[in-house]
Amino acid sequence: MLTAVTEPTASQVAGLHHLQTGDIEEHAGGLNGWEVRYNQLTLGRFVGSITEVQLDGVQLIRDRANQAMIKNGAAWDGAITFSLPLAYREHSLYCAGNAISMQGMLVAHGASLPELRVPAGVDLLCVAIEQQRLEQIREHQQRSFSSQHAAHCYGYPADIQHELAMLTRCLMDVEQQGQTLLSHRALRTGLRDTVLMLLLDLLENDEAFVISPNARKRIVDRACDYVLACRDEPPSIIDLCNKIGASRRKLQYCFHETLGINPVAYLRTLRLNEAHRALLQADSTTTVQDVAACWGFWHLSRFATDYRQLFGERPSDTLRRHRQQS
Repeated sequence: MLTAVTEPTASQVAGLHHLQTGDIEEHAGGLNGWEVRYNQLTLGRFVGSITEVQLDGVQLIRDRANQAMIKNGAAWDGAITFSLPLAYREHSLYCAGNAISMQGMLVAHGASLPELRVPAGVDLLCVAIEQQRLEQIREHQQRSFSSQHAAHCYGYPADIQHELAMLTRCLMDVEQQGQTLLSHRALRTGLRDTVLMLLLDLLENDEAFVISPNARKRIVDRACDYVLACRDEPPSIIDLCNKIGASRRKLQYCFHETLGINPVAYLRTLRLNEAHRALLQADSTTTVQDVAACWGFWHLSRFATDYRQLFGERPSDTLRRHRQQS
């Protein structure tokens, strides 16, 4: 029985593209740069949505559909793809006849994606990254992982899944995004680096570090010197790892053993201080969200919590106090 086909609706918000679909063929054609073929398996009218964000060589796609499907095809040339379920109502995904659990991530070369069977109600996050970018990061940070041998299914901890799911839902909830949310370079860089580091850490085998105290201290000193030299624009964690020539795990180990602090927390504290200064210098049109985005804080409520813990007041209180004094 044929059902009426609804035209897809699309909305564009500052680099974020959202497509609502009512037919599986329209859905398959909604992945920018991908050539894919979808076959619907379960009965009923198809309802789906695709939300895409481009972050300087990193493509994030949230793919949701109410019907079970078999997917075949390829991503854009030169891509390494990471696919993981955020949520679904039925059983596991199946890749080339093998089940992928809720905490499984499929990594593949974009030119040769394996066949994937997804259940009805799937909420799938796909991340496509330039292979060249991955190799550059690997070389800078002296990581053991090589994207030449990427095809694999990896397990990942629940906290990683929660972090990626929270980031995806916060970023891709079209109704709540401001027109300028992704116009801030620091925010785009922070989002891109958060995704890259989470995924790269999952690909690495556990590292056993045997580093002398003096060597650890030298690594930490180099990192601190670099960060302090960039006070006007605190570097991202990837910038820092690339500069030092170490993976995040190695850098984290050195910071913990030497200072008892996480390097990510160290960077976040510097950015919170810069946000504090910006609020004290804000003009009459600047909002807390503007300042947070400018300094790379994509999760507004987490920014407010961290800010209050550090300075003893909410960012809105700082802004209000500044304006009253002015």
